[in-house]
Amino acid sequence: MTEMTEHVLFKFRKIDTFAIKSIVHSELYFARPERLNDPFDCRVDIITALENAILKSESPSRQRLEKLRVMDSFFRKVQTDLASKGVCSFSLELLNPLLWSHYADGHRGLCLTYSFPETFFNGNDLWTAQVEYGINLISDWFLQEAHQLNSFEEFGIPLIKKVLTVKAQPWEYEKEVRIIRKTEGLQSIDKSHLKQICFGLATPEADITLIRKLIDQGNYNVTICKVERSEESDIGLKVLEI
Repeated sequence: MTEMTEHVLFKFRKIDTFAIKSIVHSELYFARPERLNDPFDCRVDIITALENAILKSESPSRQRLEKLRVMDSFFRKVQTDLASKGVCSFSLELLNPLLWSHYADGHRGLCLTYSFPETFFNGNDLWTAQVEYGINLISDWFLQEAHQLNSFEEFGIPLIKKVLTVKAQPWEYEKEVRIIRKTEGLQSIDKSHLKQICFGLATPEADITLIRKLIDQGNYNVTICKVERSEESDIGLKVLEI
């Protein structure tokens, strides 16, 4: 029997109305690219990337890439379609101090740990991928792979996935994984997918009490923990169950 793959992902949140609603209603929000905090995120200009790839390429791949210029209307349609996709971001790391500072309200928020089986994606028409980091990842894709593809069918899905999952190198600290769906909006999830709630170093006791109450009222089966200073290093974190 094949072992089922589980995707364990961490979602850092400020404790606000949106975080509370996500717990009460057991849901995730998928944002349009224009709502993301990086203006290049999911919005790399595909035609410009192709032209840059052509400039860098040599024969015979250059000739094949030049032929892709006739697909400009297709690329423009892909660019338009990308603008309506829904993106939900997670990290592969729990004890990353930058994530606690940037996305969990300077340690005053929390981190939700989810575990998603493959059936979650297949049953909800979702797909997931780890973000790649670099400076010319779409141009490089044209150089390394696109010139070998022979049809629109081979081209479309890989290109869409690539554009939706590349970011500039400085974002690499996030160790981001994304779940993508066709449109923005809320997605209901089974409560069993939420496995753990971890509070930051500075999460107010009143907020911890509130979240605990919501978890009890919602009949969740989760571990409650808190980040603490680690005694094993000058500047380090550890997780303690509370």
